Amino acid sequence: MAETEDPESDPRWDAVRRAAAHRVPTPPGLVERVLRAVARGRRSAVEVPGEAGRLRVTGDVVDRLARTIAADRAPFGVRITAVAVEGDVVQVLVSVRFGVIADAAAEALRRALTVELTRQLGVACTVNVHVVDVHPG
Repeated sequence: MAETEDPESDPRWDAVRRAAAHRVPTPPGLVERVLRAVARGRRSAVEVPGEAGRLRVTGDVVDRLARTIAADRAPFGVRITAVAVEGDVVQVLVSVRFGVIADAAAEALRRALTVELTRQLGVACTVNVHVVDVHPG
């Protein structure tokens, strides 16, 4: 498919439309975890070891850092739709462009985010990336 073509005119897009007509269940507990993380706001923090002791980095800071890194490191065709921090786990929801291999793109983003967050915070981070939508381009 040429880059200039409208993806929605591609006959394969019909499969996406059919799939979209069926409700896909949200992973168990995901909404509750995200809402709890939002409700906690600044109360959650990550402990970062340093030369002079430990630094507490709020969940808001980790969230913004993760959003920035995700936007910078997202593979072609991947849009970040939401980021939430729950404890020491970063949950990222993404939309992928039609034609992009969703699993590979999500895994590439997860690896990049994990490496960069770990590097910048100085502590191991767990990142989950969930593909929740497909967009035409």
